[in-house]
Order: sequence, then structure tokens, then C-alpha cells
Amino acid sequence: MAVITFDFDDTLTQTQWDPEDECFKFVGPNPVTLKVLQANLQLDNEVHVVTSRFGPEMNKDGDTWDRAQPAVLPFLREHLGPADLEKLAGVHWCGSLKRDKLAELGADRHYDDDKVELAGLPAGCTGVLVSTLHGLE
Repeated sequence: MAVITFDFDDTLTQTQWDPEDECFKFVGPNPVTLKVLQANLQLDNEVHVVTSRFGPEMNKDGDTWDRAQPAVLPFLREHLGPADLEKLAGVHWCGSLKRDKLAELGADRHYDDDKVELAGLPAGCTGVLVSTLHGLE
């Protein structure tokens, strides 16, 4: 069994630049990466979601600020389904770079849209760069 980790923002989700509002806006789940996550759950790998966000909730309703990414837990409940959600080993909020948390988890493979995160992976962890809709990889 391998330990597989996934970033959340722009890895399990997708955003696009809105020139009118001059910000990135959530446009939906990333179906490719979600399928990879679910395939790893079906293989009985130990799967974690690891985000650089601070804390599990952004406001009293569990949502992020207007026009931002969705809240992590409600998104996972909506897009994984009960059986896959139950198999998920954990969701972790780091508040900074993920390296230490990935080392603590013993991650074998990490999926992320951020080249800085992938460049700083702990020894023994292979990184997979996830393409985004905004092309800033």
C-alpha cells in the first residue's frame, strides 16, 4: 500500500481568471485528478488531502470568501461520495508549505499544481504536476 497525497486548490478544483473582476474564480472540480484520487482509494492506497490553507473552515458557514475556492470538506463530501469519503485517510491544513506534513505522513507520491511545492518534496516522495486551466504552471 502506498501513501498518496493530493493538494486541494487548483489540483482537485479548477479556477479560471476573470478579467472583469480581476481575480481567479472557482469553475468546478478537476475531474481528471478526482478520478486519480478515487482510483487510488480503490487500490486501497492510503490517500490524504493536504492543503496549504489555514484551518478547516474559512467562515462560520464553512465556506471560503466570495469568488474564492470552495470549502474543503463540503467539496469532498459532494464529489467523492460516502464510500470513497470513508476510505480517505485524512484531510490536513498546513498553513504553509506541505513538506513537513508530507514527510510526517510518509507520502510516496504527491499531486500538486504548484512547482514550488513539488520542488520541496521530502526524500522518497515523487511529485506529479497537475495542469490548471489558467496555465500558470
